[in-house]
Amino acid sequence: MKGQLSIYDFLKSEAEKKNPLKILSVWDKIAKVILGECRIATITKVEGLPDYPFYRTDVGVCYEVKDGEKTVEELMAIAEQERKKYKTIIPKNLSKRITVEYGPRERGGRALWAQIGIIGDMLFWKHDVTYQFLEPYDSEKKMMKEYEKHRKRILDKMGGYRGNRLVDEEKPMRRLYWSNHGFYADAEYVQHNG
Repeated sequence: MKGQLSIYDFLKSEAEKKNPLKILSVWDKIAKVILGECRIATITKVEGLPDYPFYRTDVGVCYEVKDGEKTVEELMAIAEQERKKYKTIIPKNLSKRITVEYGPRERGGRALWAQIGIIGDMLFWKHDVTYQFLEPYDSEKKMMKEYEKHRKRILDKMGGYRGNRLVDEEKPMRRLYWSNHGFYADAEYVQHNG
């Protein structure tokens, strides 16, 4: 019946009286810990008020209200401690590197990028909208076959779009985590896929 409270409304309001939600504001910094990484963003919009608030951010990822309960500094310290539990690597100085920047998808939007290269017996690759990966290979022939497959995909995607370009500088790569699948990947990938 319209205007009538349910038991759930009552329980929710009792919980809010004990622990009222702390709602952050637009331009506040917010963070969350993913494995040993502290992912920091700036809030661009608060939505879902009053019952189911969440935050839209400048990194294109939504954050929950609970993500704003601890300060960025507290979460950075937690991430640093958590990181000790994992085998990680930060790739750099790729050989046979190709780096492409794609034009922004919309006015004022972030430019996407792709990159491929080799570190020893490992192949680093990231396409425009994928996680970052670093895969070890037991033979150079297998690694080069995969290198060519990813290189072709990156260069094919580049062609024909205004604003896409090859760049000379290597894009900084994230710290990658060893996965159950036998390769390194972004923390988000490993958290959700093992």
